[in-house]
Amino acid sequence: MKALAGRENLAAAIIDRVARKPSKVGFLTFSALRQNIHDKKLARIIKQAGYRFSQRGFSPEPETTTADNVVLVQKEGRKPIAHVLPVDGTFWLFAALIPQAGYPAPALVTALMEQDFARVYVRLFEGSQKIYKDYLRKVGERHADRIPCEVPVYHVARLFFEMVDLSADKEVTAEINQAGNILKPLFDPEKPPYAYNLMPVVEDPGERLGDVKTGELLNIVDWSWLIFPKEELSPYRLRMQELKNPVLVVPPEVQEERLSELLKQASDTLCSGKARWLYQRFFEEQALWLKLSSRDDPAMSAWIVAQHLRSGAPASKNPVVGEMVRISMQQHWPDDFEEKRQPKEPYSRTESGLIVPS
Repeated sequence: MKALAGRENLAAAIIDRVARKPSKVGFLTFSALRQNIHDKKLARIIKQAGYRFSQRGFSPEPETTTADNVVLVQKEGRKPIAHVLPVDGTFWLFAALIPQAGYPAPALVTALMEQDFARVYVRLFEGSQKIYKDYLRKVGERHADRIPCEVPVYHVARLFFEMVDLSADKEVTAEINQAGNILKPLFDPEKPPYAYNLMPVVEDPGERLGDVKTGELLNIVDWSWLIFPKEELSPYRLRMQELKNPVLVVPPEVQEERLSELLKQASDTLCSGKARWLYQRFFEEQALWLKLSSRDDPAMSAWIVAQHLRSGAPASKNPVVGEMVRISMQQHWPDDFEEKRQPKEPYSRTESGLIVPS
């Protein structure tokens, strides 16, 4: 490597070449040669090469830099920053700008869950304050009614690992792996979601359920993520049809009571285990976003729903869960909920029994 001393352009060209197909040997070459480059005009080549190697799991030791270089790194990555944005069709979209030791530019990480929890979509870029602000601006332009809200980085780290756990596709891609490496040091499983820093303690959430404006809340949030599976609802739908079409004549009030009990059973059975946890986390996140968006009333409704589910009280007491059982059935079997119009009779009868054309 001494032969390349003073030949910085050649050393930079070699680094650029080996970084295009990152390998262990190429990484060793990169680590040795970058020490010979001091020309600021070639710094971009070194930065890009370092980022390419980092995406393949090769992380260089932090460089011993001059005072000038330290100032430059601090200017670009003064502190980590993160934003969340609930967007229809996605789940927990977030973006974060995180400085990395040994790299002049911080990493820009974005992640969201694709529809039906199919997979986590992750992207990593070389970032800067300007690039990050431009990204948030563009996202905001597409969703004018939903502004990005700043949150602590530990919170989006939690969201990332929860999304990976919820994903149906368990394949860990290179970008998921790299994002995990970046976010893991920032994740504290003992620290609750950020909503708990902003929202008040609800001492008895069961007593506050009457304050929940169910219709208003479900009109605001993207409830498509909360639809109960068709196969799990099917037994309740069959029993509901039997109750609506009994063999023996049943008084309407009795029939209504039995239907209500059946829906309660469905709520308690279906909204349990991981499904209940998902409902709780969904409404914790909705409460957070609504609070940060200065929409205090729906934020409180979402928060009461989340705290009731967190309390372990019967899910059937929660009005949002009951409504989601109905919505789920309507989504899976829309014909069951269409008003059946009776065909108009082409005639009518008089009191004496005579048939009169209509």
